[in-house]
Amino acid sequence: MDCKTPYLNEYHEILPLFPVLSEILPAWYQDVMSDLWRLLIFFFLCAFLSGSGCTSSGNSKSKSETQEAVPKENFAEDTLTIIEYYDLGAAYLFIDAEKSMYYAKHLLFLSQKHQWSKGKILAYNLLSTYYLLDGSYDILRELSNETMTLSKRLNMPLYTAHAKRFMAESYSEYRQWDSARINYDQAIKIFTDLGADSARALTIENLANHYRDKSKYEQANRYYDQAYQIFGKLNSDWGKSTVLQSRGYMNVRLEEFSKAEQYFKQSLELSKKVDSRYGELNTLNDLSNTYYKQGEYDKAIETGLKAFEQSKIYHSTQQTNWALETVSRAYKAKKMFKEALAYNEMVSHNRRMVHDEYVERQHTMYQLTYENELKDSAIQEKIISEQKNIQTVLTIFSCLIIAFATFLWFNNKKLRRKNAEIREAMIQGQTIERKRVAAELHDHLGGTLASLNWYLYGIDRKVLSLEEQKIYDSVHQMVGSAYREVRSLSHNLMPAELEEHGLIMALNRLIDKLNENKNIDFKFNLSGLNNRLNNKIEFELYSIVLELTNNIMKHSGANNATIDLTENLKTISLTVSDNGVGIIDASRQGIGLKNVKSRVESVHGKIQILNEKKSGTRVEIEIPKVITR
Repeated sequence: MDCKTPYLNEYHEILPLFPVLSEILPAWYQDVMSDLWRLLIFFFLCAFLSGSGCTSSGNSKSKSETQEAVPKENFAEDTLTIIEYYDLGAAYLFIDAEKSMYYAKHLLFLSQKHQWSKGKILAYNLLSTYYLLDGSYDILRELSNETMTLSKRLNMPLYTAHAKRFMAESYSEYRQWDSARINYDQAIKIFTDLGADSARALTIENLANHYRDKSKYEQANRYYDQAYQIFGKLNSDWGKSTVLQSRGYMNVRLEEFSKAEQYFKQSLELSKKVDSRYGELNTLNDLSNTYYKQGEYDKAIETGLKAFEQSKIYHSTQQTNWALETVSRAYKAKKMFKEALAYNEMVSHNRRMVHDEYVERQHTMYQLTYENELKDSAIQEKIISEQKNIQTVLTIFSCLIIAFATFLWFNNKKLRRKNAEIREAMIQGQTIERKRVAAELHDHLGGTLASLNWYLYGIDRKVLSLEEQKIYDSVHQMVGSAYREVRSLSHNLMPAELEEHGLIMALNRLIDKLNENKNIDFKFNLSGLNNRLNNKIEFELYSIVLELTNNIMKHSGANNATIDLTENLKTISLTVSDNGVGIIDASRQGIGLKNVKSRVESVHGKIQILNEKKSGTRVEIEIPKVITR
């Protein structure tokens, strides 16, 4: 007559009430095309996913989601009734089993009527508690499986944990120890994470009974202590009474009857205190059995008859059978065979009732399950029909989007190709123009200045006055300086070394010229680049360095500058830095930096300008080694 750890009387914690309730084209054109393309892709994906979700078989939606999708008429009113029935069923659970089951079955009927999965979970949980108390472990396992499936779909971990606890009890009853222990541990972890201390303590007590039934009494005692301690912190007299009763039954197994009697009496007092009729009844049956084993037959009969009267009020055929059985055995031990026979006949009759009730419960559960499946099938067919219509609309819409997107994609590709051709023509035009300007400067203006300088040499400065000699020297110096500037400018616009020998020699020549000014020390660091690059990349890199060094000389006020050029696996990195005053107003960048940015973009590169006042400027550029259209 072991009490299989009934549910806590504080059912609002253990059975919580669930609440009902391109570069050349204009920039704006490129931005619009890019945003439109992304938007179309997004709509296409949405339509595709929506359409794929509406499969003709309806398998993409979970069963619970389908059930929740079609509430019937009077759903709100019936929901309130469901909650009311749940409260009443939980309240009577330890007072009157018959009334508790009445409300539980009506709760399940209304939940199935509306196919409301959350209501079903409440009903299954209440029924599972009753069948655990009544020892109907086959039905308990079926209910636990159904509860676990629904609670996982609806993301209700508390009920998942309860289902695992019930499942563990069923495994333990049939001596499937490993499966039981796994489910106990999983339930305890979930209860701990959720902060459900009463449920956690109850499950720990169940685990103690598990070890008790395996005759591992040391482990059982350890878990009993742990559960009792938690219930003590919660001031739960009901919880402490269940631990005391379970511990007493362990002492009966150990034939420590005096200890068992003490535990049972303490448990009995606590059950009376919290008005738990089931707890009182169950403890009386255990106490009666203890008296019988001690040979105190009169006490066994007296206590057994008290349990018998309580069982009739609680309406538990199982508990009634235990009480009658103990009384019959006690009379037989006292040689009072007439009385023993009378109670034994009542036991036989009651056993038939237990069997009939078990068969009836199984039939009821199977009938409810069958009706539930029929309702699910009808709802599934209706939803599948609606899904087919939606899928047809979405398929047509998706095809239109795909056709439009394809048109835009081909159009965009054509524009990009045209854009690349325009960009290439512009680059070639720039190169030709730079060569022409460089030639004009060198051949015409340079030649004119050289001739002017030569004519100046032809003047005899000795015939000039002192003042005229000073003017002559100044003009001679200015003409010479202008000539050198023009030569340098024409060279820098299109240096012969760049076309003939490549970027590295051109940059080395440029740095050597820059260092002739003696005001700024330019350093050139090179890593890699053993082979020449694409002509366009070399031209743009040279132009970028030329522009940036020109800015340093004009505006930075620096005395040191560094040019770092590094070849990576797929990119070329260029860093130009100085120790000058920095860019005073970063928001107002000059034409030089804008030209640099344009050149970087023309080779699909990235640029970052790091500027700090009094700490100089650092320009970091990274471009791909191969330019793609």
